[in-house]
Amino acid sequence: MLEFSTVCFLFLVAVGTFVQTVSGFALGLVIILGATILDIEQITFSAAVISLISLVNSGVALRTSYGNIDRSYFYYLCGALFLGLLIGVILLIYLSDVGYFVLRVLLGFVVIIAGILLLLRPTSKLARSGKLSSFLFGFAGGVFSGLFSTGGSAWAYFLYRQPLNHEIIRATLLAVLAFSCITRTIMVTLTGQMTMNIVFTSLLSLPIVVLITEVTNRNLEHIPSAMVRKLVVGSMSMAGLFLIFG
Repeated sequence: MLEFSTVCFLFLVAVGTFVQTVSGFALGLVIILGATILDIEQITFSAAVISLISLVNSGVALRTSYGNIDRSYFYYLCGALFLGLLIGVILLIYLSDVGYFVLRVLLGFVVIIAGILLLLRPTSKLARSGKLSSFLFGFAGGVFSGLFSTGGSAWAYFLYRQPLNHEIIRATLLAVLAFSCITRTIMVTLTGQMTMNIVFTSLLSLPIVVLITEVTNRNLEHIPSAMVRKLVVGSMSMAGLFLIFG
């Protein structure tokens, strides 16, 4: 028999998957934000499950598109995000023990920043961004991922401003996400934060993710994606303010 908290968490996984399929973002944000505000699970638990779910999703999507990865951006972003991930995971472990309130406030700020980035419509630049810009966005996304498994918005904003076609951008973003999830999971395991409950919840979540994605994809033409996107970003921003000032 599943505990009530586990059932609620799986419901958040279903909602996050629906939003992700319709709008292209927010799986991790919906899960970690909902679980934190409703006090279902600790941030460390939610972030670890999100990493495992996202790793499987990214891996499946890359099966047919890995040949489109822009190696240059992939290496630059991953080199920078590795350092950010390390700092983010260390901060997460430290604040979980001595400053959980600070961690909640940080999550509120990250959610608001992610919402702003996701609402912006980046226009492609005429020339490729340099190493410094790649490092800054890679590092920032790495810190966000280390803390909350939510670095995708920073990398997406950066990549969608590059003069590349969408197939290359999508494949590169998926590869960066996969690298981030693998690296974060290894770091969490080595620091002793990975538990059987995290693995069990992740395994329960995977069929839900597959089912909701399939059903939603078949009915996308009946779903107002722009409205869903704005509603989710607005709700996340309000929830972020609640975490900061509540």
